[in-house]
Amino acid sequence: MKPHSSRVRRPSRGRIASFAVLAVVGCAAVLIVLFGDRLSRGVAVAALLAGAVLACTLAWRQNRAAERVSRAAELGQAMRFNEQLRAERKRNRAVLGTLAGRFDDLNAQLQQSKARTCALQQELSTLRGNFEALRVELELQAVLHPPAPVVELAPRTDSPDPWVTARELWRIDDRPAISRPA
Repeated sequence: MKPHSSRVRRPSRGRIASFAVLAVVGCAAVLIVLFGDRLSRGVAVAALLAGAVLACTLAWRQNRAAERVSRAAELGQAMRFNEQLRAERKRNRAVLGTLAGRFDDLNAQLQQSKARTCALQQELSTLRGNFEALRVELELQAVLHPPAPVVELAPRTDSPDPWVTARELWRIDDRPAISRPA
């Protein structure tokens, strides 16, 4: 059911015309049937039928006109919706173009990163090989040349003042000679 609006619809011209035709022909037919002879009664019934056909024709035309108006409104609404869809498709194409561009950029960065990763993997393998070679060489040198013994020197405790010790260390002529242990 349609909700009732607070506004009362005014009858259209076609509806008013069909009611007027029915009312005039009906009143005339009733008067003729009541007060006329047999021939006039037949004419009145024929006029009543002709009036009914005319009223139906007017109502049918009015109905077709209302349908045309309704379809024109639907067509207008469909065309507006079509324009909205076109605009939305255009926006979607622009978004897809932007996303495709970003995807291409990211794909190019990915390919560059893969190439850089391969180069770094090769360099890493080379460095690991160098490390192993150096480790083997150091082990070989440690076996062939044992390290020299380390001799620790006793700390100087002559002066409790650290500044005096520092001044003494910087005097070139007072510097003790350091000899290498044999």
